[in-house]
Amino acid sequence: MINEFVRLNTIEEGYNKQGVTAINSAKKQKEKCSWICHNNTNYCKENHVKLAKPYFDKIDPIYFGIINSLKSTGNYGLANIIFLVILLPLIMYVLLAKSISMQFKIRKLKKDN
Repeated sequence: MINEFVRLNTIEEGYNKQGVTAINSAKKQKEKCSWICHNNTNYCKENHVKLAKPYFDKIDPIYFGIINSLKSTGNYGLANIIFLVILLPLIMYVLLAKSISMQFKIRKLKKDN
């Protein structure tokens, strides 16, 4: 809903790829990220990233490793959806549920003793 509200109230022409028009443009803008940041990560890092700059040497291998792994599947978009939208949140949910369950067991054991 928020994205569509923003789309209605934006005047810039959206980036078009494969017949789909995005909300943001692909123009290089120093004041905000656009699709150029998605398509050219280094432009974004040079112009928009502030807090993470000292950590690029640690972040970049993980970040670009994930991107290259997704690209190596042959269908980057589908792999992105499967792994980052479905599997990763599902794994995090299962781990959270297991953690909460273990916490309840610990409390019960402490209460019984």
